[in-house]
Amino acid sequence: IIESINGSQAEGSSEVVNAAASTDRHLATLETENRHRQFGCFLELLALSEVRKQLSSVAAANYDNSWVDDADVDSIGSILAENEDAGLEQEYAVAARMLRPLLTWCRVIEMDIVEEIAPQLDSPSAWHGGKNIACNESEGAIEVSAEMQVRGGAGGDGIVRKMIKSGSGVEFRTLRLGDGGETSMVVLFSKNEAVQWLLNHSVEDTEEGALRRLDEMEDARVIESVDLKLLAPKAYKKGKQTAEEKEDGAVEDEKLKGIRYRLVDPWEVEPLESREAETRGAALGRHRFLAFGLGKVTASCEALFRSLGGSPLLELWAASNGGVSLTKAVATVHAPWERDAGGDLQLKSGIPVEPEPFDNGIRQHLYRNALFRRLGLPQRFMALIQVELLDLKNLTSPGGSLSMTAYALLRLKRPNSKAPLTMKARTLDSVATHPTKLGKATGPNAPASWGSLVRFRFPLPEETAPDGRSYDNDREVLFKGPPSVLQLSVYEKKFMSDTLLGGADVKLDGLSSGGQLEEWVPLRTDAHGINWFARIRLTLRFELMCLSTEKEKQDLEELAPSVGYRRIQQLSGLGGLHEDVRKSVSTPDLLSYFESMVY
Repeated sequence: IIESINGSQAEGSSEVVNAAASTDRHLATLETENRHRQFGCFLELLALSEVRKQLSSVAAANYDNSWVDDADVDSIGSILAENEDAGLEQEYAVAARMLRPLLTWCRVIEMDIVEEIAPQLDSPSAWHGGKNIACNESEGAIEVSAEMQVRGGAGGDGIVRKMIKSGSGVEFRTLRLGDGGETSMVVLFSKNEAVQWLLNHSVEDTEEGALRRLDEMEDARVIESVDLKLLAPKAYKKGKQTAEEKEDGAVEDEKLKGIRYRLVDPWEVEPLESREAETRGAALGRHRFLAFGLGKVTASCEALFRSLGGSPLLELWAASNGGVSLTKAVATVHAPWERDAGGDLQLKSGIPVEPEPFDNGIRQHLYRNALFRRLGLPQRFMALIQVELLDLKNLTSPGGSLSMTAYALLRLKRPNSKAPLTMKARTLDSVATHPTKLGKATGPNAPASWGSLVRFRFPLPEETAPDGRSYDNDREVLFKGPPSVLQLSVYEKKFMSDTLLGGADVKLDGLSSGGQLEEWVPLRTDAHGINWFARIRLTLRFELMCLSTEKEKQDLEELAPSVGYRRIQQLSGLGGLHEDVRKSVSTPDLLSYFESMVY
């Protein structure tokens, strides 16, 4: 009886596996058919557009008909020099009559292709870039396997969210980088403690499974490995066991190896040192990005073209600049909620409202990224914010500004972040301008010319809806929305100790895509209130990049190095590192602590 029961269970299990495999193949087939239909429509439109260009040139050309016999004039066409008295309107009418059938044909294909490439927002499946998933069957339900959740990037944030709870056994500590005068901080947790947590909470049954789970989270860039022994081998070798660890008997193998993890924000911000760095490849947020190139676009759909029409279709794509046409079409499309696209007027309590320009710019390009993702193309937009520090004015000096040397600390953050921004407590994504000598200016409250410039960039995460919310609820709780506030602290450089002139939080709500925002910002200090004002100019742009592919995986460490880890290496090389041993007290405190740091 037992053998028959076991045999029945084995047969049922194999049937489930076969059904899941069949479903995967069916979904893959449907995805391939969808791409064939989408690109088939676009290629048909592309070919007709090329014909339209040629016929338009024929219709609009001025011919030298000296070689034409009078008897053959009518056979040439309706637009010839014989109609020398015809005006522009008549010539336009004749040309339009020739091209109208072709133009109508093109317009019909354009309307047909819109639903294929850019469906309405009321179909969430069109935007959720989900992958084929494996299933586990139980008596009560069929569930998505936890392994596949983490592998897809979803689920890893849920594990982290549970780890940060009070009493979880995972300590989150601050790593201080740099010397005593300039210190940056990052929050880390031990790999060994993470393995023990996975085993204690029955997420994995074996240590090998726990290590594999962490590797998958690292591949999905939910977490990133930081080896303290490699960063500072001499300092770490001399490190002694703390009294607290001695009490717990916690001489852990992994701690001795120095392996730590930092959490990776999907909206991770990178300060840029030059304009050339705007298109530099980098591992930023949860993905690796490379500079945009038409070759990458063609390579991403080469197999598709060969299956549709072979080499002649590839030649047509190259000759007609299909990659440029498709990229421009998607990069300039209007989102369906915009008035320019015929969207409805948005109302709140019966009053017409419009989204803030900054939020609308982010939503526009999230929508366009969703279109690229739907087509299986590597192009992705990345946000770039440029900050120009123009002038500095002192209200307490009516005779004009005094000669001084000033610099500023800047950082992009979320509205509720309470992170400090000082030289002794900075985050990894903050940047300091070079000290600039400001000349003495005369006149009533005359400002001193400054002239410093800072650039930031951050990705628009995958698995994010066009409204900016993540499809993963755990990720949305931990990392809610893009950074939308510029944090600014201005200092006067002095010999012994620098003096804080004031700080400010500048909201980016009024900053539109491709636009500028210029204003005088009051700088406030706790002791003296507002005495100084800084004039700043903000610019928002979106740069087109390409996601890395599996073919480029071997060279990614050189082509797209991790921004956060590279910054940690630089700072540890300049001033060393020190790991705090303070434990977190409770979940709310730790969440607040996380929001104050770069993970």
